Amino acid sequence: MKTKKMKELFLIAIGVVLFSACKKESENIFTMFTDLTVTYNNSDPRCITDYKVVNEKEEVWIDFTINSASEDMYSYTVEKSAGTQTPSRTVYTITDPTQRRSFSNIIKLVMDRDGKTTYRIYALNQKGVFIGDGKKSVTIEVNPSYMIYANRDIYLPDSVAKILPSFFSLNDASVFSYSDGASNSAKIDFGIYRKLASNSTPAVVSYVVNLYSPSVAVSPLTVYDISTWTPKRTTQFSAPVTGQATAFLTGAISGSKIEELAKARTIKLNETAATLAANGLAAGNAVFFLTPEGKYGMLYINASTSDYQKRPYINVSVKVQR
Repeated sequence: MKTKKMKELFLIAIGVVLFSACKKESENIFTMFTDLTVTYNNSDPRCITDYKVVNEKEEVWIDFTINSASEDMYSYTVEKSAGTQTPSRTVYTITDPTQRRSFSNIIKLVMDRDGKTTYRIYALNQKGVFIGDGKKSVTIEVNPSYMIYANRDIYLPDSVAKILPSFFSLNDASVFSYSDGASNSAKIDFGIYRKLASNSTPAVVSYVVNLYSPSVAVSPLTVYDISTWTPKRTTQFSAPVTGQATAFLTGAISGSKIEELAKARTIKLNETAATLAANGLAAGNAVFFLTPEGKYGMLYINASTSDYQKRPYINVSVKVQR
């Protein structure tokens, strides 16, 4: 028993010696890459050196110099981080051999995204391995250029009590019923209604939801008489466009981008006329619009459903230029 115990201790001792002999000291990650620096220069009023607040469409310069004390640089990466999106990275080759240890350049940007965007520049060696970013980055914040209103409910009209909010204002996302619509007609951009879809059958009933402007010549919803409402807003709309979730979330990210998306559509309707449920105000679809004030916007339908009282409604989100 004693001999066995001695053998176990001997093996443990041998293991400790071998582990110590093979162990390689690694440099602390917080002290690595200290011989490379990135300097953000202030050569022009448009330059950013740390943090800068600008307006949409304003030009911003990133004037930078990378210095590497001990290793040649063969390329550098510009990393862009904005919102919840995965950072994008663009690699640029350093072609001049005389600039392997010190490289300078100016990146000129025209800001087209609201909110904060962070840029980080780091160098790569001949093998494309990261050799440092100077532990620095710059952040540009663009002042808001559009308004966003999320998850607003618009109910299908109730023909008896006429108290459900079936009219909508695109300026502030407020809703109105037919009962209070006349006194708020100056704010109302559209109302919604539904009708039997063209493919509906007695066995499988299907409805399509459309919208209409109070300025329409003949109201498609005859149970609501809006002929005496005044004034009437003259907002114009596109036909519903299917599959717009990505465009709304990651495309409509500034006033100019919203306008760009809207102008790609024909906007001249004062009522939509879809005949199939999937082509109307259905989940995932969007309607682009132009207000009388000249503001472009995007109305996105999150859902078409019913509440616990089985009253049908659509849930929408809106982005509109300021």
